[in-house]
Amino acid sequence: GVAVVLAIGTDDADNHHPANQKICDSRFVPSKVDTSLFVGGEATAQAYKPNAPVKTHVCEESSSNGNNQLHKAAHWSFWRSDYKDNVPIFIKANLFSCNGGAAATRENEEVTMEVWQPRPDGTYSSIRPGIEEGDCRASVQIATTTANNEDDSLIDTNRIGTVEFETFAPGSIGILNGLVPPSSRDYPPYKPGAIHMFLNIDGYHPLLTQLSMSELNDWIPYKISKGRFKLANGKKSFNNKDSGIEIQSVTPTSRSGYNLAIEVEVNFFLVGNGKETNDTIEDIFCSHSLHRGRLSWIPSFFKEPISVCSAAHMDFYAL
Repeated sequence: GVAVVLAIGTDDADNHHPANQKICDSRFVPSKVDTSLFVGGEATAQAYKPNAPVKTHVCEESSSNGNNQLHKAAHWSFWRSDYKDNVPIFIKANLFSCNGGAAATRENEEVTMEVWQPRPDGTYSSIRPGIEEGDCRASVQIATTTANNEDDSLIDTNRIGTVEFETFAPGSIGILNGLVPPSSRDYPPYKPGAIHMFLNIDGYHPLLTQLSMSELNDWIPYKISKGRFKLANGKKSFNNKDSGIEIQSVTPTSRSGYNLAIEVEVNFFLVGNGKETNDTIEDIFCSHSLHRGRLSWIPSFFKEPISVCSAAHMDFYAL
């Protein structure tokens, strides 16, 4: 792999950047720093599948189910409209270190953020290993930030890296949460599709969060969006203090062949956990694991990744 070194929130970094804590204090003050996983808003890992390929395009122009030309977006809970044009989305995520992390690095290894989402038609690709790999799923490499970066704006901040990727707007999912067998379909009530993101960097609490399409609607003039994403109340800034994510900007842009394209910039705020090596995926997510999982306080089937925590369900539901 590409040689990557990610300096993770050492004390020296904090001492040399006096503005570090101000950024975190003003935008993200975690109330559960003793937990091992921050879960933002309604974030879920149900459709998560580990070991996605490393790439910068999460959803490609064509998808394995053949419905890539239809974007199914719901304007209200019991009806989805079909759009023949998809919506390209370009996302830049800035990673900030809050209250320090372990003095850890990863050398000769790709440090990535895992991203997955429904396809434009509102269905997730298969969660079975070896099937539909990389279909609206990706591990996106983190570009590290150092004090020697040519961008002078980074000198007095605690930004440790950036992630940039391209995808297409996910379709609205139904009562089956987009996990639909090939021979079936999803049913109302519908809710907005979301782009899920998971960061599990040594030295920091893992972060699971998502960007819901309804959160984009109020940022885009109606004459441009035609209300395509307006299913739930959007917010100008998704800034739940326990979510670890904050939308900075949503900008309509142009791309040849599409009526609408969107550029989104978000900030992620990571909290150090004092560990040089984080827990396994099973220990982080699964309620039946030795550590009872970090999502055990909620109905496990709707939050925990089926492919990791309850693989038998893949056969029962023909997923």
